[in-house]
Amino acid sequence: MCMHIGAMKGSRAVADANNALLTSVARMYYLDGLGQSEIAQIYGVSRSKVSRLISEARHRGIVRISVDEYDPHDRALEHELRSRFDLVHVVVIRSMGGNDSNVRRALGYFAAAEVATWIGACDTVGIAGGRTLDALVQAFETQPQGNGPEIVQLMGTIGASPSKIDASELSRELAWRFRGSFQTITAPAFVEQERTRELFLSHQQIRSVWSSFGSMDLALVGVGTLEESVFVERQVLDSEELKQLAMAGAVGEICGRFFDVSGRECATPYRDRVISIELDELRQRRNVVAVTIGRRRGAALRAALDGGLVKSLVIDDEGARGILAAM
Repeated sequence: MCMHIGAMKGSRAVADANNALLTSVARMYYLDGLGQSEIAQIYGVSRSKVSRLISEARHRGIVRISVDEYDPHDRALEHELRSRFDLVHVVVIRSMGGNDSNVRRALGYFAAAEVATWIGACDTVGIAGGRTLDALVQAFETQPQGNGPEIVQLMGTIGASPSKIDASELSRELAWRFRGSFQTITAPAFVEQERTRELFLSHQQIRSVWSSFGSMDLALVGVGTLEESVFVERQVLDSEELKQLAMAGAVGEICGRFFDVSGRECATPYRDRVISIELDELRQRRNVVAVTIGRRRGAALRAALDGGLVKSLVIDDEGARGILAAM
């Protein structure tokens, strides 16, 4: 019996000493700011041993890390935009600096959970193409099971080789993440002649997609400008066409269709060569969500809002300020 009691006291002493070591190492590392190499020198152990001790301290609950609550939304800007434009949904994410790629990723990461609830409540969702839309789609968690919404591609493919930001690829990815089905437009977004466009639109498969536009509960679109549009970046438009659009008063672009300050599509020959949902059709939908970033799109977004093309916003704080500055 005496030997058993002595063994218990010995094991308790070892445990106490081990806890003391874990606590000491954790305090040095987390509170005193010492590096693992410095701690290793103090205790005469290897750096890898210190790393294991720190991990063990966290595992045992000796180290408990807490972080202050952080709201990535700019609630004041959300309230102002919602009240001024009578919007269905508004998400304004603090950008915290960085280049456009960083801002897009931050927007997608912080907005994804809320936007996912909108999509989950829908039967039919349309989606265009764009880099900010891609960042949002990639941030959605993949649903484990279930029958998700039908995803409808809103515009044809830009260029011979679809990139991951094209509507064809985003519609496929969105359908996969929400366990839904998707309808794709097997046609280019821009053709050389109006007659060619008419032939594409007469095809049964494309007519089937067009018939789905009327049942959309939600549409996700990007908003470009005459200077910053994927159609300009990929040189789909030549200098003469850009000049015609500028003379027609183009300030913004949605699904490859350029519109003026009133949100009306610009009357140029170019519009009869675009294979995408028409702006008047988009205007009739209950909820069209503009997903974009940047102050430079302020005038285009203001025109889209005033013209009834956009009913909800997912945007960064600088983009939100750009809209308000354009008023």
